[in-house]
Amino acid sequence: MTHQVTATSNIDFGATGVEEILQNVAYILSTFVISCPLYGRRSNTDAPFYLTKRRNTARIIDSIRRFEPRAVVIDVDYLGDVFVGKLEPVVKVIVNE
Repeated sequence: MTHQVTATSNIDFGATGVEEILQNVAYILSTFVISCPLYGRRSNTDAPFYLTKRRNTARIIDSIRRFEPRAVVIDVDYLGDVFVGKLEPVVKVIVNE
């Protein structure tokens, strides 16, 4: 069964099974990662929108594989507005228990 997951800030300390796995994926999505750009180099904020989406997608897939291997990523899509500069990942996963 395919599950659609977005970032979350709620914790269910009693989650088990599929709900636990989906909660872990949601927390991976809510984790903010940024590098400090070196002086004179282009930062991630200067990158075109499509390039930022590709880099972020690769980071998301890698993080889910590493930290929650029971979830298999099927698709990564984004909600957001190019003009506002906000990306909200929506990930479709299959859970392997």
